[in-house]
Amino acid sequence: MNKFNGEMRSLGYVPKGENGIPERRYFQKGGDQRTHHVHIYEKDNKQIIRHLAFRDYLREHPDSVKMYGDLKMELAKRFPFNIDSYIDGKESLVLELEKKALKWWMSTHK
Repeated sequence: MNKFNGEMRSLGYVPKGENGIPERRYFQKGGDQRTHHVHIYEKDNKQIIRHLAFRDYLREHPDSVKMYGDLKMELAKRFPFNIDSYIDGKESLVLELEKKALKWWMSTHK
């Protein structure tokens, strides 16, 4: 993983380790004005589907994107220097969207 971390650093990404999710490697790019983030799992990890379902669900459901985006903007304004409060503030919506996304994923990926 150290070689991989070096390769990601050379592309401008900062390795964040598991960053709260076991078995994941997380990378950010852009510093305080983050432009990208990457989640990496070993092949066949059960978390992969959860992330792909969430991503693809949002791509197909603009109403959910707006709701999620609006909440994130509100929380960013309320908690500009408190990442824990920001994360806590979006948790219930993320869980709700994730549940819908997994149900949608299972119905579209038979």
